[in-house]
Amino acid sequence: EIEKDLDDVLREGDFDAIDQTVTPKTLARCKTNTLIKSFQVNKALRDLANGANPEGDDIEQLEKSIGEFTSALIDPLKADADTRNTFKSCLDDVVEKAIETKQKKFICHPVVYNLLNSRWYRSFFHVRKESWWTPKRWGYFFLNLWTVFDIVFFPFLFAIFFVVHLVKRALRRKRENEICFVLTLGKDTSEKEFILMKRTINYIVGEYGCHSAKYCVVLHEDYKIIGKEGWSTEAALPGWIDPLQLPNSTTSLANDLMVTRDAFTNQTRREEAKKVVVLFLNDSLRKVEANTERLPSLVKEIEDMQVNIVPVGIGEYAKLSELNKMATKDGTARHFGEYESPETLGTAVIQAIEGKNIYEKYKDYFTTPYFIFFRDTLSYLTFLGLHFAICLSPSSIAFTRLEWAILVFFLGRVLMEVDQFIKKAGMKAPKGQQETNEAGEDNILLKMLRNYFRSAWNVLDFIILVFYLITFILRIITWKNSIDVSGNRLLAVSEYFYGFIAMFLTPRAFGQVIERLRGMGAIQIALFFVIWDVMAIFSQFLAMIIAFSLAMTKVYLSEKAYTSGKDSVEDLVCSDSGIICWWNMAKHHGWSLLGLVDLDSLNSVDNPSVSLIHVLYSFFLIMAVVFLVHMMVALLSNTYQQVQDNSLQEWSFMRAITARTYITYHPIPVPFNLLSVPLIVLWNLCRKCSCRTWCDTPASLEGGRRGKRWTTWCIKNEEGRRLANQIVRQVFRPRGNKEEKLAFGQRAWYDSPGITVDGCLLTYKGPDSCKTCKEGKPRNIHSAKFKSPFTPETPRFEVLIQETGERRIAALGAVHESYDCHKMPGWYSGTVGYHIDDGKIFETGFHELGKKVEGAMAYRGDLIACEVDFSGVPEEVSVLFSLNGREVACCSLEYTEGNKLFPFVSLGFEGITVLTKVCLKE
Repeated sequence: EIEKDLDDVLREGDFDAIDQTVTPKTLARCKTNTLIKSFQVNKALRDLANGANPEGDDIEQLEKSIGEFTSALIDPLKADADTRNTFKSCLDDVVEKAIETKQKKFICHPVVYNLLNSRWYRSFFHVRKESWWTPKRWGYFFLNLWTVFDIVFFPFLFAIFFVVHLVKRALRRKRENEICFVLTLGKDTSEKEFILMKRTINYIVGEYGCHSAKYCVVLHEDYKIIGKEGWSTEAALPGWIDPLQLPNSTTSLANDLMVTRDAFTNQTRREEAKKVVVLFLNDSLRKVEANTERLPSLVKEIEDMQVNIVPVGIGEYAKLSELNKMATKDGTARHFGEYESPETLGTAVIQAIEGKNIYEKYKDYFTTPYFIFFRDTLSYLTFLGLHFAICLSPSSIAFTRLEWAILVFFLGRVLMEVDQFIKKAGMKAPKGQQETNEAGEDNILLKMLRNYFRSAWNVLDFIILVFYLITFILRIITWKNSIDVSGNRLLAVSEYFYGFIAMFLTPRAFGQVIERLRGMGAIQIALFFVIWDVMAIFSQFLAMIIAFSLAMTKVYLSEKAYTSGKDSVEDLVCSDSGIICWWNMAKHHGWSLLGLVDLDSLNSVDNPSVSLIHVLYSFFLIMAVVFLVHMMVALLSNTYQQVQDNSLQEWSFMRAITARTYITYHPIPVPFNLLSVPLIVLWNLCRKCSCRTWCDTPASLEGGRRGKRWTTWCIKNEEGRRLANQIVRQVFRPRGNKEEKLAFGQRAWYDSPGITVDGCLLTYKGPDSCKTCKEGKPRNIHSAKFKSPFTPETPRFEVLIQETGERRIAALGAVHESYDCHKMPGWYSGTVGYHIDDGKIFETGFHELGKKVEGAMAYRGDLIACEVDFSGVPEEVSVLFSLNGREVACCSLEYTEGNKLFPFVSLGFEGITVLTKVCLKE
């Protein structure tokens, strides 16, 4: 209901209603994820601001605030690697939504920028930055050179490396292995996580086999081993693992490790066996082990037994930094979402145990988006080279070898674009996510087209393919029906189109490479923006040409009638029909803009008519050449400067579009994809029919995976609450020219023992940080007093409750300057206070117990305010308290200019944080 009301308000476009409705609290209460909803609201506000709206400036300011709302969400991830790793699991989906709604500021945020870079380079992200003195850096350099040759040799290398992979896989199944699977589960383990762990175990055992390997499973149930030491056949394993039930009791990681240690101690020793512990965790160490100090010694004991520990985190609560501490020297920690497939998770675990073989390393390199982009660029350059050659070749009726080669590339390019179109069409919002009801959103085809054509390079690709389709049809006709090149207009037109294709293919081949470079890329992006401005100016030029050409045509036609029957009629400028005369004038004016015509062509027989023509032509040159050309230069300069001022945002946004394109791009370049794409489609159909995957297909769960990842990322976990608080903090602080002059930060408050001030954020620290409490009796109540008193210009003070801790002991009020900071407002005469924990107002006559007000208790996310009305009776003011814009109480208080009233905020329990802001009079 809240989200529907928000959408309705945005659709109606009334700024006052929008300003009241679009708040952090409203966004957080929407059914759609807060981050995604913020994207949608930001786009809706931008569309309103760009439209014919008289309140466009105010809407634009609100739109910028929402932009800060979204980008501020990522700020805490700069220093929090674990949360950043959680966010990385849903990065593709969030970036896709950000691109769709044009969140350029969000895209250029350092965290998003670096994570996109890591997705672009994958395992080579750090290698490319290493010193040139290291072998890895030179290896990366030669790998870039090898890509040029790899575009031809990759089929043979893949075949060879795949055979090596199969041989190593067979040898692995014959090698002696002892693998212990430890499932240490948190209190709130979901059935989905538990099923994923069981099926991953099934997959790993299936890969290692059962003939020379022994396994055990440690699953907490009174701290005993559940399972057998070995199985005679792989078929017996699923029947034993699958019936395992999710334990109801809590677990202890230390106890699980002790059981694991004993299992290896009691095992019959096989010196040649590879010993491994696969440790599944789905929560932080503090949640699964009360005494974490025992863990390092247990890990060391297991490692001394020549056992390799491979920690695997499942779900959003597992922390990669903690998993890395649990890994032994030869182990590598892994972290995955609970909606990952068992095949992916199992393969990653095996690679952590065995390391990647040459086939897996080559596959990793081959599917890295950066190298896919590299190969695709080489393919385009080859395609351009073929057109360069055909542009220099003479025309012929029969198809030449060059044309056959171009046809093969064309078919490969069509297949690549279709594959890309389908993949972009599949990037839909997850189930249950409501979206703004934009025009055309209900039309699937329009959405598919919009997703595809949002990249300028896809537009160029489409134009090139359309031109080639026309060329190919014309060539088929000429090949079938023509016998001679001479006088063959259809053949000539088809050859023209080859030139047009080469013209569009050149910026396509080089432009995308230039765009990847920061400096040149920003200039190229500015050029694209300038082109749109030129189109707008061109329409003005066209209107001017039509206007003056019509006037001058009428003069010439009048002259023609006036001089009819005279000998000089042959010297008329317009001796033809009216439409031809007008067309000649329009062409003359068009070329005049480029300075390619002179006045002699305007001279005719009748001198008055010629004089009038010269006057009109002069006005045309003044209007078109002087005014419009100079206006165009000014407009283009302004556009270019705007793009340059926001060059990082514009460049990062275009770069993100390219990255998202090649992350899902088919890795095998044109024209080799003519073989690979059909084979992959056939393989996927066979897999689907054989039902070998753990659930219908991985794709069938993709919507659920994406929805779960981005829904839980910043909503359900504690880290998410902190991230949301950062958003509110950025948006809640004073904005605008007047507001920025208001007192803000530590300098705006008197010394506040027991409370820390950070910008507009007040955090309860308690007696430990209070000097008075340390020297005397500790007290729980600590308060902060604002230095600037209430005045007729600044009569209002707002407090947004960010966190409440276990108890909501907090209050807002008005006090005199000497009020004790260890008391709450309203406890003593001359003060008033609004206490949120019990919803009471403390004022004159109610200083001890307070006055109960119905519906006045406030909670996390609520906005309370204290406003002093100075327009009342002399020496007395009214103090109004409100909750989320609704008046809660109105109190009377004695007031003199010598005894000013100050905003006063009291906090009384650990974990309470509030945001504060003084407001100007409306």
